[in-house]
Amino acid sequence: MKIKTKIWIEEDNAVVFGEGRYLILKTALELGSLKAAAEKLGLSYRAAWGKIKTTEKLLGIKLVESSRGRKGGISLTTEAHKLLVLYEQLKNDIKNYADQKFREQFLEKIWQKR
Repeated sequence: MKIKTKIWIEEDNAVVFGEGRYLILKTALELGSLKAAAEKLGLSYRAAWGKIKTTEKLLGIKLVESSRGRKGGISLTTEAHKLLVLYEQLKNDIKNYADQKFREQFLEKIWQKR
């Protein structure tokens, strides 16, 4: 038995960043293309681009830059790399906390009663 968590960051009910946007950036980094990343993730290019642009606007930072000489190619900015690292750390910290609390407050109490 395990607990599952899902986190995202919002501002005024608008998604700023979460697992979907994390995957878009991470996959674009791996493939060097937002179009290829969108295809791999089953999104339209327009949807992926819109999510990235919304996040850029809400955070006030640039996340992607066009790669010159590569049709449709992009590279991530330093800020995007930092955002990926910070999100991974936050996600891991929350997962570890949730796992610990689940063991302490649920599993140990359930198994004690058996």
